Amino acid sequence: MEKRPLPDLTRRGLLSGGCALAALLAAPSARAAGFPARPIRLVVPYPAGGSTDIVARLAAKQLGDAIHGNVVVDNKGGAAGAIGASDVARSQPDGYTLLANIVTSAVIMPITQGKNLAYDPIGAFQPVAMVCKLPNVLVINKDIPARNFQEFVAWTRANPKRANYGTGGTGSVMHLTGELLKRDGKFDMVHVPYKGAAAAIQDLMGGNLAAVLDNITGLMGAIRSGSVRAIGVSTEQRSVALPDVPTFAEAGIPGFANSSWFGVFARAGTPPDVLATLEKGVLEGCARPEAVTRLRELGAVPAPMGASAMDTFWKAEFTYWRKAIAAAGLDLN
Repeated sequence: MEKRPLPDLTRRGLLSGGCALAALLAAPSARAAGFPARPIRLVVPYPAGGSTDIVARLAAKQLGDAIHGNVVVDNKGGAAGAIGASDVARSQPDGYTLLANIVTSAVIMPITQGKNLAYDPIGAFQPVAMVCKLPNVLVINKDIPARNFQEFVAWTRANPKRANYGTGGTGSVMHLTGELLKRDGKFDMVHVPYKGAAAAIQDLMGGNLAAVLDNITGLMGAIRSGSVRAIGVSTEQRSVALPDVPTFAEAGIPGFANSSWFGVFARAGTPPDVLATLEKGVLEGCARPEAVTRLRELGAVPAPMGASAMDTFWKAEFTYWRKAIAAAGLDLN
């Protein structure tokens, strides 16, 4: 059979279809090239002034500079991070709404409150990058006659009605750390939850609390000014920022070690090219010498980690904290 040339209409259709396919294939790179086209919102699920907020503002600036965009911090505190996380879970997966996530909102809340949360605590988010780890520190009111952890334990036993400690919320990593300390140290103190650690620190300095557990970052200013007294850090080794403060293991609780951490998360379903732009921006921005220096000044430990590695780390954290909660016999619901 003789082959006839294709009618003009058919040729035009194929050419049109080919152009559409080429445009579709080019869309991801074009989308990444044009990102960000408007300000990015970094939701901090805790009030302003706390350790998460302090690191988030540093990360927001470095990310914005790295991707030549504007990253705005939006504090939405309450419910140990659940309110802010819920806000991000309802956002569009376009990379323009990010979550400043820490171990409390990323791991402990999903373990203890998963069924009661208004969003899927795991399926709603995906890691972008980790910025740093944050050692936890126990500080006490400077007027309490205790110079170290063991002396404070003795003080709590002699003053049971005054023995209390504040944290940034029920079910937070600080709350869990406090309960583990009480169990392993064989002493008692009443937990007083706040909507954010900054308010707890103010009450500690005002004499309304005996102690506060928070990240070193949120407490460095008060420690350095002498407004509070640091008596123990939660990590395996002493903090470089507080070299004179012993670990809890050194202070008499063998094997005690944990820390918080700070990472940037996006809405699950964010386009891979946009996620890659954000990942590169966070890692490059927070690796700049001025950012590393500032993190160390705040007592944080720079711990850059890309999206894939952070996803593995994130999942491993669930195993650790489930075991810790079970070992302590705690019901944080």
